[in-house]
Amino acid sequence: MVGRALTKVRDGLLLLSYPEQCRVCDAMVESWDDGVVCARCWTDPSITETFFSKPLCAKCGVPLLRAPASRALSDERAEQESEGFDCGLCAELPYMHARACGAYGGALEASALFLKSRPYLCRRLRVALAQTFSENRETLASDVIIPVPLHRLRQKERGFNQAAVIAKAISRNFKIPLDTGTLLRTKPTERHRAGMDRIDRTRSVGDAFEVARPRLIAGGRVLLVDDIYTTGSTITACSKALVEAGAEGVNVLTIARAVYISR
Repeated sequence: MVGRALTKVRDGLLLLSYPEQCRVCDAMVESWDDGVVCARCWTDPSITETFFSKPLCAKCGVPLLRAPASRALSDERAEQESEGFDCGLCAELPYMHARACGAYGGALEASALFLKSRPYLCRRLRVALAQTFSENRETLASDVIIPVPLHRLRQKERGFNQAAVIAKAISRNFKIPLDTGTLLRTKPTERHRAGMDRIDRTRSVGDAFEVARPRLIAGGRVLLVDDIYTTGSTITACSKALVEAGAEGVNVLTIARAVYISR
C-alpha cells in the first residue's frame, strides 16, 4: 500500500516537473515505469504487434509467416515444434541462436533510441527483456554475458555503453556473470546510418573486434547483448571473434530487431 502511494506521488511529480510526450503517439507519459512511451503504446494490441510470438526461426529468431506446409500439425503440436522451423537464410551465421523482444518499431524503437542518449531502462523495458530471456532460457543458456563494446573514443563521447546497461540488467536478474573487458572494439567504426545496406555495414565493422582475454571464454557459451539487431553485421563480427578465440558458441539477445517476415 505504501509502495503504491509512493509510486503515485512519484508519477505526479514527473508530470509536474518533467512532462514527457510519448515518442510514439505524442500523448503524455504518466508513469516513470513507462519511460518515454505512454502506457497505451506499451499495451494496446494494435500497437504491440511488434512484439514477437511463435513461430520463430530456430536459429536467428526472425518471425516466420507460417510453418512449412510439409509440417502441418495440430495447434498444440505446432507450438511444441515451432522452434524446429528455420528461415533458410541464417545457416552460415557464426552464432547459435538470436532472440529479440520484438521488431524495431513502436515502443521498442522509441525506448532503444532513448537508451542511446541516457543509460536508463524503464520498468516496462526491463520486464520485456526478462520475459524474452525467460521464455528462451534453454535456447540462450550461456556461461557469461558480454555486451557489444563501443570503441573507447565513442564511449568517452557518450559516457556509457547502452549494450552494457542491458547486459547488467540481465546479469542481475538471472545471476549470470558479466564480462565487459574481454571483447574489445579496436577500430573506431563509422556510425551506422539509416539507408546503409548489409554490405556497407559489414565493411564498416570488418576486423573491428578482438578478444583480449580468450582464456576467460574458452570452451564456454557467451550471451552477446546489444540494443538493436539491424542487418546483423555487428553481431556477426562479434560472434566470429568470440568463436575464433575459443568460445564454444555465442547466443544473442537484443531489445529490438529490424526484420523481414520469412514465409
